[in-house]
Amino acid sequence: MRTLSILMRGVIVDNAQAIHDANAVTILRQQIRDAAGAIAAARRELAVALAYHAAEARALAAIGARIDTLSDGARRALADGREDLGTEAAALIAALEDERADRRDAADRFAAETGRLKRLVAQGAERLRDLDRGLQTARTAEALRRAGLEGRRVTTLSAGALGEAERTLARLRTRQAAEADVAEALADLEAAATAGIEADLDAAGYGRRRTDPGAVLDRLRARA
Repeated sequence: MRTLSILMRGVIVDNAQAIHDANAVTILRQQIRDAAGAIAAARRELAVALAYHAAEARALAAIGARIDTLSDGARRALADGREDLGTEAAALIAALEDERADRRDAADRFAAETGRLKRLVAQGAERLRDLDRGLQTARTAEALRRAGLEGRRVTTLSAGALGEAERTLARLRTRQAAEADVAEALADLEAAATAGIEADLDAAGYGRRRTDPGAVLDRLRARA
């Protein structure tokens, strides 16, 4: 039972691997789409983080400006002997400075995290570009592989068809050559038979009539 279980698991893994290999380009294309979606989401989060960081920077600048205004007013109040106003202003300034320090620390930590997120997004985008280039190369290679397989299949089929055609042509030429030899032999026989009859007729005095030179001479004398 253990061997059978191992065998079944092996068959399942082999089949899964075969399916994966046969559809590798399609699987890679979907994986790249998934990765692109994740990077797009990370970019959106980064944009939100940068906007929040910018808002914190503006808030810190506003707190700093408020501290400067309060400090200037407190100095003038103290110069005029208004200890009460100077004391109240100092208490508020101290609270604002504590708030600014706390928010500045948080902003620094947030800036470090934002920087890390920037690097991750940039690295992810670069890897995505590499994957996309790899996908294009893989698609081209797959197309060439399939074209090669199809070409070999067609070549094999055409080679068989060409071989059959060549054998048919050879048989046709052989038959035509034989027919030509027969026709030539018949012609020779007919020519020989004709020549033989003509020779026999000539020998018996019944051949083709010949022009009598004496008759030609008489005709010429008559016209002179």
